[in-house]
Amino acid sequence: MTEIWQLYDETGKPRAGQGASKEEVFSQGLLHAAAHVWIWRDSPDGKEVLLQKRAANKRTWANLLDISAAGHIDLGETPLAAAIRETQEEIGHTAEPQEFSLIKVWRMNTKTDSEAIENEFQYLYIYQLPKGAELVHDAAEVALLVWKSLDDFADQVLTSGQGYVPHTADYYKTVIAALRAA
Repeated sequence: MTEIWQLYDETGKPRAGQGASKEEVFSQGLLHAAAHVWIWRDSPDGKEVLLQKRAANKRTWANLLDISAAGHIDLGETPLAAAIRETQEEIGHTAEPQEFSLIKVWRMNTKTDSEAIENEFQYLYIYQLPKGAELVHDAAEVALLVWKSLDDFADQVLTSGQGYVPHTADYYKTVIAALRAA
């Protein structure tokens, strides 16, 4: 079954009833949206952030560390519903809508490592994982789940960025500031 992603206008509003396939979106640079869920927890040593290592078969940014859970918004779906769905699909955790905090809507337009055109609004959410919650990743999407201290994560993505999906420094600074304030 072909996924159909919701298309958006330049003001950030969904185009009613208008969607396109992944291939159309990536090849034509059609404006769409994605939900990014940054999951954190408290540990004895301070805050930690959950990262996923993208599966080797992913079209873009394979084998790199990235957002805890993320995905494109399906036709007729809201960004929050996509955040909840992707969290369940990718890491096996069900969360309630009120547990997510929207920190920013980021506008991005770039070519990926596979020459796909990512022209999208990114809805950035943070979510605190409850104590004792168990995570089970979808091996087709996620090779590995890794907890990193927030300080180590910040240092790595803001210095070399090696091994991570190359979001911009401002993107990472926005996420880090929100996680520190949470």
